[in-house]
Amino acid sequence: MPAFDWLSRAKNSGVSRRVQRAFGEGWVIPGDDSNRDRQLFVRHNVLANVIANLVGGNFFTGLLLLAGADYGFIGLMSIFIFWANLLQLLSPYILERFEKRKKLLLAMRSAFYLINIAFIGVIPLFPLASRARLTLLAIGVMTANSVAALMMPGYSVWQISHVTQRVRVPYFALVSMVNGIAIAVMNLLMSAVADAFKGAGREMLGLEALRLMALALAVVDILVLRKAREIPVTRPNRKVNLRALLTEPWKDKVYLRSAMTAFLWGAIVNMPGSFYTVYLLKDMQVSYSYINLIAVANVVVLLLMTPVWRKIFSRKSWLRPLAAAMMLFAPHYVLLAFVNRGQMALYPIAMIWSYVCLAGINLAFTCVVYINMPKENQTLYVGFYSTLANMGALAGVTLSRFFVTRLEGIRVTLLRVEMGEIQLMMLLTGFLMLCAGLTVMHIYRRNLR
Repeated sequence: MPAFDWLSRAKNSGVSRRVQRAFGEGWVIPGDDSNRDRQLFVRHNVLANVIANLVGGNFFTGLLLLAGADYGFIGLMSIFIFWANLLQLLSPYILERFEKRKKLLLAMRSAFYLINIAFIGVIPLFPLASRARLTLLAIGVMTANSVAALMMPGYSVWQISHVTQRVRVPYFALVSMVNGIAIAVMNLLMSAVADAFKGAGREMLGLEALRLMALALAVVDILVLRKAREIPVTRPNRKVNLRALLTEPWKDKVYLRSAMTAFLWGAIVNMPGSFYTVYLLKDMQVSYSYINLIAVANVVVLLLMTPVWRKIFSRKSWLRPLAAAMMLFAPHYVLLAFVNRGQMALYPIAMIWSYVCLAGINLAFTCVVYINMPKENQTLYVGFYSTLANMGALAGVTLSRFFVTRLEGIRVTLLRVEMGEIQLMMLLTGFLMLCAGLTVMHIYRRNLR
């Protein structure tokens, strides 16, 4: 197929077999009509994640700080996001009625991009009081994430219809690796832009420039998705029972236990939220460029570790290696807790270790949603899974906001390091991550019975 000529050219030009296997082996099947669709969804995944990082993450935290937000409001924004994402449970009530959903999904994604990139981006420019701008930001974030919540299960089912069990591990390994590389490189380049504007005293203008780039990429993303084929639902459920949305997944105990891993992960990994980013940007006076320069190490780690994790998951089950990776991930938070002006060297060590673990964890969670999933009403189960993940995230950010606001100003000395509320929260997160890994191992053993 012409779209994959680059694979044969890479082979002929002497590219190492290891790199070629990482990018091409296993997910491209000669004669399979879905080859091109999988390639399009790889592009979509990369574009969507780059866009999300240009308007979210560290850059969104910077936007909130410029708009006058404090620790409490930043924590509240995280809570709003996860409350909105609970609407994924209602997504099947809309999508399961349709045999073809592509046009509806594209319209919803277009609306999401307009709100999340354009509308939220111009709010800080309004000549309003700080409280009014923050209120509009909260409304914009809630609206954008509500639209995203209703459409995301549909996109998951659309994508997985082209990703059969035979190609699932190599395909998601590719997606995970390419996403990480693209995000790390783009974030480094864009942080240099943001820091240049910040150095000139025009940080807001720099963040707005990033949003213009994100808007251009959003147009490309929509065009890419328009080319992907949709496999129509053979038996659309035009009379979706609202009660079934709330009760049906609970009846499948094996699927439920697997899905609970998403709740545990969502709760704990989201506890730091934007608090640690604020700690770095505001308290440690770290630049965007430094944060994202360290993140570039993720490119090397992904190239080295994705084939390793891929081999592990191909030989083992998904949950057992996931449990081990989560337990190994716990020290990352402990190291971050000890980062201060005199011990900044701990930050790159902690982050590089996290990249090693996350290469496996992220690969696992691309497939956990599909473990033991029934073949019928898959949108319902994807929506349920995503709702569990977001309920966990909501619980995590609520707990962390309570923790940070209640302990604000408190100082504790541990191993000769003075720690504030943020560092203490990181220690708690590390302990809970270890407990979560042990719990996932228990779930794996229960599923074997």
